[in-house]
Amino acid sequence: MPKSARFAGLSLSVLFALSVFAADLRPGNDPGKIVSVFPSTAKVRVLNFWAIWCAPCVAEMPDLRAIDEAFGEEVALVGVSLDDMLPDAKSADTTRFLDKQKIAYPNVYYTGNMDDLIKQLKIDGDIPVTIVFDHQGNELWRHRGPLHRAKTIARLRENLRRMQ
Repeated sequence: MPKSARFAGLSLSVLFALSVFAADLRPGNDPGKIVSVFPSTAKVRVLNFWAIWCAPCVAEMPDLRAIDEAFGEEVALVGVSLDDMLPDAKSADTTRFLDKQKIAYPNVYYTGNMDDLIKQLKIDGDIPVTIVFDHQGNELWRHRGPLHRAKTIARLRENLRRMQ
């Protein structure tokens, strides 16, 4: 096989591998509209507030990915990136981070007023913060700090059992 054919084949393989995964990062500036990102079929909705500059947030990403992968349509996870709080932040950096982490669930790049977000969702204090809601928007529980994969999966399964 000529070198040019091998190179072309290799280039296409690499290009295909790189294009298979693409993070779902959506702009958002209204705290009231964040919940619209959840699919209507989700019985339990998990909202996680995080940022790439937050070490515990970065550390919990593999667990969040595993939690998301553990459930079907009954449980939906949405991340809310607070990276824009820093003056030089760019959503492209957040997208690259999500791609590297292979995070498939939707994320909102929040650019709105932090006071409005804090008031509406009561997330004052340190991140990460995770809030779990039922399909009607009623808060079931919240957790401050990084989630523990097995405990969170068990708790979400228990919430689903109680809803049946």
